[in-house]
Amino acid sequence: MCHPNPMERFLDLPTALGPCRIRWTSRGIRSLSFGVEPGPGDPPPPFVAEAARRLADHLAGAGDGLDGIPLDLEGLTPFQRRVAEVLLATRPGQTLTYGAVALMAGSPGAARAVGRAVASNRLPVLVPCHRVVASDGPGGFSLFGSLETKARLLALEGVRLPGMIEVP
Repeated sequence: MCHPNPMERFLDLPTALGPCRIRWTSRGIRSLSFGVEPGPGDPPPPFVAEAARRLADHLAGAGDGLDGIPLDLEGLTPFQRRVAEVLLATRPGQTLTYGAVALMAGSPGAARAVGRAVASNRLPVLVPCHRVVASDGPGGFSLFGSLETKARLLALEGVRLPGMIEVP
């Protein structure tokens, strides 16, 4: 089996949002990619099997949340790590503006940089970038499906924002 990083493994998981590839290292979940063609994965260790079950349950509108899943944040810049930490501290149903995240990450006025950081988030849903909104509406979203996917993820948490696409 050929891997870009010999220490990184993957598992493909069907979810309510479509196929999801979970990549992991010994440190934790490294990335989630949605909309990928399923391929031959690797047997997951228990922490990955548990994370996969919890993620699938969450995306189906059930489950006990996603807190405590081990994440591998190696390779993030110090600013990206601070943004990730702010997002990890948010609770389901809570939203923050890009400016609020910048302030909480110790970089007041860096709302655009927050936008770039969340757009490059390799752990969508687990690092809940869908909870970041613009001060005047939903803001953007780079995960496949764009704003419809953001609306769906927020709806799972009971959030409906003005200007959001309504999802069933």
